[in-house]
Parts: sequence; C-alpha cells; structure tokens
Amino acid sequence: MKKKKQFTPKSKKSKGVKKKTDAKGGGLDEKIVKYLNTKNKSGVNPDIVYAHFLKKYQEDKITAALKRMQTRQKIELTDKGKIKILKFLQSQEKELTGIIDLASSGVGYVSVAEYEKDVFIPKKHTLNALKGDTVKIEMTKFSTSKPEAVVIEVVERNQSEFLGKLETADGYGFVIPFDKSIPFDIYVPEKLYAGAQNGDKVRVEVRTWKKGKNPIGRITQLLNDFNFNEIEMQSILLENGFRLNFPDAVAEELKELKTNITKAEIDKRLDYRNVTTFTIDPKDAKDFDDALSLKKLANGNHEIGVHIADVSHFVKPGSALDKEAEYRATSVYLPDRVIPMLPEKISNELCSLRPNEEKLAFSVLFEFDKKMEIVAYKFAKTVIYSNRRYAYEEVQEIIDGADGDFKDELIYLRDVARDLREKRSKNGSINFHSEEVRFELDEDAKPISVYVKKQIEANLLIEDFMLLANTAVAKYLSKIKLSKGPRPAVVYRVHDAPSDEKLQVLSNIAKKFGHSVRFDDKEQTREALQNLMEKVDGKPEMNLINTLSIRSMAKAIYTTKNVGHYGLAFDFYTHFTSPIRRYPDVLTHRLLANQVNKEQNFYDKIELEEMLQHASLMEKKAAQSERSATKYKQVEYLKNYLGETFDGFISGVINKGLFVELTENKCEGFVPLFQMDEEFDYDEEFMRLVGKRTGKIYQIGEDIRVTVEEADIVEKRIEFSIA
Repeated sequence: MKKKKQFTPKSKKSKGVKKKTDAKGGGLDEKIVKYLNTKNKSGVNPDIVYAHFLKKYQEDKITAALKRMQTRQKIELTDKGKIKILKFLQSQEKELTGIIDLASSGVGYVSVAEYEKDVFIPKKHTLNALKGDTVKIEMTKFSTSKPEAVVIEVVERNQSEFLGKLETADGYGFVIPFDKSIPFDIYVPEKLYAGAQNGDKVRVEVRTWKKGKNPIGRITQLLNDFNFNEIEMQSILLENGFRLNFPDAVAEELKELKTNITKAEIDKRLDYRNVTTFTIDPKDAKDFDDALSLKKLANGNHEIGVHIADVSHFVKPGSALDKEAEYRATSVYLPDRVIPMLPEKISNELCSLRPNEEKLAFSVLFEFDKKMEIVAYKFAKTVIYSNRRYAYEEVQEIIDGADGDFKDELIYLRDVARDLREKRSKNGSINFHSEEVRFELDEDAKPISVYVKKQIEANLLIEDFMLLANTAVAKYLSKIKLSKGPRPAVVYRVHDAPSDEKLQVLSNIAKKFGHSVRFDDKEQTREALQNLMEKVDGKPEMNLINTLSIRSMAKAIYTTKNVGHYGLAFDFYTHFTSPIRRYPDVLTHRLLANQVNKEQNFYDKIELEEMLQHASLMEKKAAQSERSATKYKQVEYLKNYLGETFDGFISGVINKGLFVELTENKCEGFVPLFQMDEEFDYDEEFMRLVGKRTGKIYQIGEDIRVTVEEADIVEKRIEFSIA
C-alpha cells in the first residue's frame, strides 16, 4: 500500500474536537462498516468518517480500526483517497463457480458473485474452457486487487457446435476450427463423416467431452458452398451459444398444432374484431406482436387497447416448443438475418397480428377521460382483427399532416402518447437517444451502404403505449395476494442506480464538449442525465454521450427481486409486450393469465429466478452477437474504401492510440501510435495523448480526419491513420 493511502486524519477541524474514550472499542469495525454502507458506493472521504466517529471515539482508535480493516481486506483507500468497502470472500472458499471469458492472449477471467473483480485464470490453467462456459475454479491467490485461480472442471459448455475444416488420415479425422482461439481440434470417427471428405468445410457437433483430451464429435453439415459471410455469421451465433436449427421434437410438435380459431375459444374471450385496430412496425418487419385499438365509449371517454400476441396459448409449459424457447430466451437480430426464439410458423404466422386476419391476443384495455387521464384499466384475453398494417414512416407522415387511413385515431393516439411521455419525463424518466447502425445489403449480403436508423415520433408513440402496458401488468402482479402461502413470484425488469466511477468518466467527457454536469445523489443524477440528453440531442457528440450514459448504468436484468427501474423511473416494471421474441414476456403472460382466469398455478420463486438469470445471460449473448456481426459488416464495407479519407471524432483514447468514429456511417476504427508522426505520452487522468515534441493533444470528442489504412475481416479490425 502506497504511503499516501494510509489512514491519517486530514481535516484540521477534526483535531480540535474533544476526544472521548471507549475502552473496549464498542465494535467500532462493525459500526464503521454499517456507516459506510449508508453512504456512496464509490467511497467516503476519510474526514467525514473521522468527523462522524470523533463524537464517541478517540482519533487513534478510529485510525487503528481503519488500518485493521484495511489489513483484513474489508476496506480500501481508492485512488481518489476515499474509503470503500470491499466485496470479498468472507469464508475464503477455495472452490467457486462462474462464467469464463477469454482474452485474445488466451488468459481467462471468471465472474463470480463473491468477488467485485473478475478472477484471473492463467492461460495454461483454463482446462480448454471456452468463452461463455460455466466453470468450477480453485482459488490460488486471495487478493483484492488480482484474485487468481485455476479451472478444475468445465461444468456446462456454452458451445457444442463448431465450424472448421476436416483433415483425414488412416481412417480417422479431425476438424480444425476456423476460430483460432479454440484451443483444440475435434476428433471425428470415420463412420461419422456424413459424406465429408478431406479438406471439406464442415459443421461439427461435439458429442463427448474428455478432460485433457480432444473432444469427439460428428459432422452435421457440409459448408463448401458457403461464402465467408455465411461462415462468419454462423460462427458468431455458435460462439455465443445459439442454436442454428430447431430440434426435431419441435418440428414434430408444430405439425400437431391446431391453427384454426374455434368458436369455443372465441366464446371464452372478449370479441374485439369490430373495434378499429392496427399495427405499427418497421417496414421490413415480418412478425407483429403488438397492435393498438381505439374506440369511443358511451360516457364520452376513449378506450385504448394494447393487444399482444397470445403466444402462451400455443406454447404450453413443458412442451418441446417451450423448452427450446426457454433455452434460446430471445431472438437474435443480425444485419442479414434473424435467429428467432420461436419457429416461423409461430412467430410469423400463428401469433403474428397480420392485417385482415383473426388473431388471439392478450390485451390491456385503458380508459382515458377527456383530460387524457387513465380512469380505469383491465386485462383480458381477446380475439382481434387488424384493419391496417402501418410502417413507422407512414404513421409519421400522417402525424406531420398528411392524409391517410384512420388519421383521426392516429392523431388522438399521438396526443395521448405525448402526454404520457411528458408525465414520465416529469417523474424522472431519462430519455436516452437511440441511433442504430443499419446496412443496405446486396443479394450476396455484402454491404452497399451504411446508415443510421433514427427514432421518429411514430417509434416513440408505440414505445409509450408498450411502457404503459408493461407498468400496468407489473403493478397488478405485484399486488396479488393468495388465500394461502406467500405472494406469487413476479417477473421484473429491473435497472439499478448508475456507477459513480462511470458517472465521473461521463462528466469528464461531457465537459470536453462544453457540457457541465454534476452527479450528487440518486435523484439529482437522474435529473442531470435528463438535462444532458436534451443538450446533446441532434449534436455530433450525441451518440458518444448516449453510449457512455448507458454504460454508466447498471445492466438491466430480469429477476424476481424488485428494485425498480432507475432509467425509466418506474417502481414496478416488467416485460409483457414482446412474447414472440422474449421468453420472460411469455412467463409474464402465464402469470397474468393465472390471475385473470382465477387460477393459482404460479412458478416456484427459486425456479423462476433461475429461468430469469438464464434469460438475462442469453440477452447479453444476443447483444454480443449483434455487436460482432455489425462490426464485421462495417469492416467489410470499409474494405472498399482503403486509402480514402473520412471525417470523424475521437471516441476513445488509450496508451496505444486513438479510437475514431466516422461521422458519416458510425464505423469505428483505431489509430495506433505507430501511424502517428511523433511520440506521445498518455495522460491517464485526462484520457488524452500529448505529443513529446510538439505538445499536440488528442482527446475524446475532438473532430479529426482519418484515412482508412486496413480493414481486416478475419480479425474484425479497422485501422486508420490521421489525415
């Protein structure tokens, strides 16, 4: 521990305070921990701690307690000189379980609940574990700064299928994976070649894992006709644990599904087939899982219906369809394809709320008075008939003044949505701006152009009503009481308060764009973020500030433990409105149906929590897949522009160079130091590079022109030089 980080009173005021004694110390260590737990997670100034405890304890006893706790690794002094409680192994258990991530160098990092920092695994001790595998580790170094361990068992494999090249000799073969980070080849017996020959590109499924030996597999598909794009997209999905095909058992169940809507089923439901109803989705959407309806009530009020595809009617608990949907947990959206959670017969046909077709829905029906206040709402299983399918752009034209079908209805919905949005904003909801990179692809899936998809008011209109339905369902389920036993477990979508350290980074970077922002406490931080989002709206730095703001937040997850949704400023929130593409929504539908139908068949809380943890993990993997595929397409696009110059801005600075995001198409690449015309020192405090000879400064947020030097498709790497 550096000398400057030792515990000594720094405040002159504290020395003038009358010192009181406490012979036994009175459990001072525990009292300090309890006090620190009430304060900021990023740490507390030592002066504040001394000032608080000098009312009862001598200064030397406080110092001794702090040093003792530091030695026992209960607390630490941060780089900013603040006292912080350490999340550490109280029992010093040697064996733990977690998910491993691998760096390009081959070393591993395992995330375990008992540590605040990931546990380091040396390359030679990863036991052939792959990224995303669940592993059991044995601790070899109990350290707060760099805990270390070895992998002693791979508990669950994240990936069982691989793409590679078959090499055969003397009646046996090995598949050499295309992914060079995979540390083993896969042995394939000759009888399991499935017609493949030496040198063929294949997909192989591992059937047997052997500790310390090559896994044994069987070839499932020849890939010789696949282009590099197809192999790359499949590799990305497999690496993140997604299956490329549905199991045979799912196909068999689909054959048995009854596709017609019977009179008996209609009689059980509210009939909304004669109520004006329409869907609003992206123009290229193929599944429509939500629709809106509007009708005038006899009392002069309006009823707005939020109708969601009744997926749970077709996907029954314990079925092969349900088990596969639970495993996948989410649909994955890559630039050239969708890997659906449910087969197309469900997602694009039976449950898709297509126009001019009768469909089964689960609906939330809101009654609005003349002041656009909600006076009542209810939940019901319904049968609906969509009169019109809108693309967002069509609705936006009508909102902007053009004529069109159901114009009066759309304008009323727009007005209600604006009112809902304004109320959410006043309540503290943070409006993060969303800019998504999209590609125009040719028939071979090669990118012709890159563009940014921006949110328009038509997008917001749909989002407003989906948020309204989700909160209504969450509040309702949270208040359910059964005649016997505890409250039923509920699916929550939660979002905890942001990280103080990351907020400080955001504040520093915002200043470089001329935006002064302070983050003092939980409520003030929400307001400060709101104001910052408004200031950067439409400006060049918007995407960077938005990204950093989102990164400062805790990750939104699914859980049975409700801590509210910080970003949206909701005390109760769940996911109900997208059961075609999210499994937690299917679970919520079942929980709500149990109550609406007066049933008491709820999920066990422990079982439900495990399902939701898996859903959160698969959501994270889907995001990783989407990022990797987007990066690949950006590299593929810029490969056509080697030697050309673009405008951009510095989006990141490290000691090895600059990250630059191009203004025109949001492609991000790296300017390594060797591409620069002098030597630079890295100023970590201000995250900038300073020229040793000229004093030239490069820092986040600055405009810059760069030339495309390299676009490496295999490594998914873009390299720039400064123009």
